[in-house]
Amino acid sequence: PAADVAADSIGVDQLTSAATQRVFFGHMSVGNNILSGVQQVYRQDNVEGPRVIRIAASDSTPDLSSGGAIVHSLIGANGDPKGKLVNFDAAVRGGLGEKVDVALVKFCYLDVTKGTDVDELFRTYKATFDALERDMPDVVFLHTTVPLTVPPSGIKAHLKALLQGVDNPTRERYNALVRAAYPADRLLDVAAIEGTSPEGTREPSLYPGYSSDGSHLNGAGSSLVAVRFLQLLADHKVA
Repeated sequence: PAADVAADSIGVDQLTSAATQRVFFGHMSVGNNILSGVQQVYRQDNVEGPRVIRIAASDSTPDLSSGGAIVHSLIGANGDPKGKLVNFDAAVRGGLGEKVDVALVKFCYLDVTKGTDVDELFRTYKATFDALERDMPDVVFLHTTVPLTVPPSGIKAHLKALLQGVDNPTRERYNALVRAAYPADRLLDVAAIEGTSPEGTREPSLYPGYSSDGSHLNGAGSSLVAVRFLQLLADHKVA
């Protein structure tokens, strides 16, 4: 695995500022990796982090009147990104939007595969967020790219990829639409972080040294994405 040095790239002021934000984060498993990275970065820099509150879709909105918090929920089902958008929209409109400063939903690598109609999915995504931004102007909505996976290695894996196709090119076609639509200061570009090696080389796939199993993030990968997430939160701190 790669060395876990991401905490060195964010300052105490940014960490302190990010910790005051009230955030709603809808996600699945890689999202858990990112949140683990958030807590890891605060521990490594010896700074008090935000409360991390997990809720279910059916839970009532938690009390966010005292200090910053990252409220998060495992949202929808992997393989059904449109269902995730419906669930996220309902959660934000169901009360969370009145209590948070920042909100975002992250798709899973399983949500975009070689058979996905990325243009149609992105139209649905953009329509959902256009409406949320129109109706909730006090909430900063961040956007994310779809995570990537480690490319196949070994003869058997390459043969399987030749027969069944690979998913990362489709994910990157979707990600290109996200990057073109939203400015960098509103974008958590998970895929770009995952694909950039410690030496700075960029590939359209998850760098193996950042992964625990070829698709999820290890400590080093989790911290890298977490630092960018926290920088975005600090940049959008509500006065």
